[in-house]
Formats: sequence, structure tokens, C-alpha cells
Amino acid sequence: MRRRRLQSLGRIAIGFALSVSVATALVGVGVYLALLDAIDRQVDLRLQGEARELLEGGVEVPEIARRIVRESSERESADIGFLLLTPQGAVIAGNISPATPLPLGVSTVKRNAAIPGLSRGRAWVTRLRGGETLALIAESEPIDQHDYKRGLILATGFGALLGILLLGTMALIRAIRVNIAAIRGTAEAIIDGDMSARVPVERPNSVFGGLAVTFNRMLDRIGELMGGMRSISNDVAHDLRTPMSRLHGRLAALADAPEAAPVRDELAGAVAESEEILALFAAILRITEIEGGERRNGFVPLDLAGLAGDVGEGLALMVTESGRGFRVAIPAEPLPIEGDPRLLTQVIVNLVENAVTHTPRGTSIRLEVLREGDAALLRVEDNGRGIPPEDRARALRRFGRLDASRQVRGYGLGLPLVAAVARLHRGELTLEDAMPGLRVQLRLKTPDSPRVILTAGK
Repeated sequence: MRRRRLQSLGRIAIGFALSVSVATALVGVGVYLALLDAIDRQVDLRLQGEARELLEGGVEVPEIARRIVRESSERESADIGFLLLTPQGAVIAGNISPATPLPLGVSTVKRNAAIPGLSRGRAWVTRLRGGETLALIAESEPIDQHDYKRGLILATGFGALLGILLLGTMALIRAIRVNIAAIRGTAEAIIDGDMSARVPVERPNSVFGGLAVTFNRMLDRIGELMGGMRSISNDVAHDLRTPMSRLHGRLAALADAPEAAPVRDELAGAVAESEEILALFAAILRITEIEGGERRNGFVPLDLAGLAGDVGEGLALMVTESGRGFRVAIPAEPLPIEGDPRLLTQVIVNLVENAVTHTPRGTSIRLEVLREGDAALLRVEDNGRGIPPEDRARALRRFGRLDASRQVRGYGLGLPLVAAVARLHRGELTLEDAMPGLRVQLRLKTPDSPRVILTAGK
């Protein structure tokens, strides 16, 4: 059976606290038992010494009885109980009378022996040559409730130790939590588009400080690589757009010249191709600009429902003339969000044009805006052939054209641009199955909703 792993700092803290508690309790019990055994051994040694004195010289029973009387009155042995019995169990001498028989050898005596003043003690019992029984008993708890107090002292000591360990554990967990929160906050800021965010470093030579320094160096390197890639695409787009613009102008001028009549159709095609290339460069620069995050400074409060309604009304004629049905479903009440109205307008236009481009005539296209919990949803769906689940992530990448759309003119930048706008708005873009067809859904946070991030397909 696969072992379940601890998945949170709280579980780790609880697991560690339980482990320390059990270990401390076991150590406490061990120390208590060891201490008790040490006391018993000392008492046993004392009883054996007293017994040797009583039996020294191999004296007879009467002499042993006289020695018992003498020892019972002396100060050093007055706390020891003596008992000498005949083979029949009659008392010959002694100062105790246990309520229960005492076994031969060494044993523990408790309250059930009913010996006055004894709560716990040790007994040493032997059989003499004539069949008489000699018993000596000494207290192992010289103070009332000594065992309870000893246990209380040990429990207090180990409880204090356990408290210190638990406080140290909680302090460590808090330190880990704070540092993880700092790394997580930096990661979320980078996801939001702030590539300059870094983990704060207070003590670079500490464990967490060293981790933060390494993490920041990694972010610096990633930022350099991303900046290099972005600058390459920007430079290529900028550097090529100028000559392409000049080429487009020269082709257009040449196509209008009278002497170009024999090849005017070919020139018109070349002009159209150059226009598509210029549009491609413009789209690349547009996506790069959006992914940079600078446009977030221009966010304003807006009504997504009203915006979608206006854009849908403007697109209705284009969609119906293409031979496809078009329906706009907008809630009656406003749906407030914060964002860039021009970019969101472009998102709606791109999604609807995408649906028109990649579906056959007779397809029904639906533009819908609705509220779901604390989020605003923008959906464009159709009942066409859709996109297989395994291809949806590729459809969100730049130039990620699918095999089914290769025969359609374009460069695969429509959905990537929508994805870039979704990231800019801290939204979630998903491609789903409309059964049949494709549903493209953009989830945007309302002013009071939590942040969501981009995901690729379901």
C-alpha cells in the first residue's frame, strides 16, 4: 500500500509534534522506571545488609529475636520492619504484621499489605535452618505520596522540555511559511507579468537567504533569456516591417501603373501577400506588447456585458453573410470588471472571426456573457468539428496551427493573442468541448474575486 505523504506545513507540524510527544513520553516513562528501579535496588541492598547483621555468627532463633528487638529501637534501623515467624506462622518477634503473606526472596510491598505508614516498600524474606521465616521490610517512599510527587516532577520537567520543543517547532514552521510565502508572492507577481519581482533577502548567508539569492539569480537568468527572445522577435518584426512596408508600397504603385496591365492580377496577389506579412508582424508586436504587462496601467472599470453586446451587434452582419448563424446572449444587469476595453474588444472579434474561419457554412455561433459566482465569463462557442483535447494546448501557442486548419490562410496567432490578453487581465482561458463543437471561455475576475491564471484546455 502506498504511504500517504504529508502535504502541508500544518500536517508536518502535527506529525513532528506527535513524534516528539511520543518520544518524550517514552523517555519520561523510561527515566521514571529506571529511577524507581534504582531506588528499589538501594533499598534491597540495605535490607540485605540488615539481614546479614541479624544472622551474623550463625546465632539461634532466640538471639535473632533479641537482635530484632534491639534493631527496632535503634535510630538507624527504626524505619525498617522486622518479622520472625515460627514454621507454623506464629510471631516470634517483630514490629510489623502484614495482612498478606510475603513471598520468599525480594518483592515489592504495597498498600494492600496494610502496614501502618507504608505506601510502597521492598521486602526481603528468607527461610532459616529450623524452618522459621525472617522478613525485613523498608519503605521505598520515605515521603507521603513520594511516588506521585516524583512522577509529577518528571512530568513537569518533560512537559517543559516538550513545550520548548513544540515552541521551537512552531517557530521553525513559521519561518518556513514566511519564506515560502515570499517565494510564492514573487512567483505570482511574475505570473501577473511583473518580471522585475524578486524575493526579498534579509540575511544572504542564512539557509533561507541563500535560497532566496539562488532563486533570484535564476529569475535574473530567466529574465535575460526571455528578454533576449523578446528582443529578437521585436527586432525581427521591426526591422522587417519597414522594408516590407516599402515593398508593399512599391508593389501597390506598380500594380496601378498602366504598363503593368498584363501582370496586374499577379501584382495584386503580391500586394495581398505583403499585407498579410505586415499583419503578421503587427500581430507579433501586439502580443509582445501585451505580454510585457505595461498595458495594465491603462485598465479602467467597464461593463463586460455592455461591451460584448456592442461588439456582437457590430459582428452580426459579417457572421450572417458568411452563411453561419449568430446569437448573442447578454445579461440584463451590468457585469463590472477592470480591464482594457480595446483589448477585450479585439478578443471578442478574434474569437468570433476564428469561429467563422474554422467552421463550415451552416454552423451556429454563440457569443455569451454571464456571471458565475464571483467571476465574469465570456464565451464564444460553435457546433462545428471542434478541437481534440490533445491539440488544445498547441492551439494556444504562437504559430500552433492544427493540421485541420492548414488549408485556411493564417499564421496561428489568433488564440495566442487572446491568451496574452487573458494573462494580462489575470484571467483564465480554456478550450472546452461544446458537444459538438468548441467552446472558448475567458474567465475574468470581478473587483472582489480572487486572481485566476491561464490554463490550457480541459
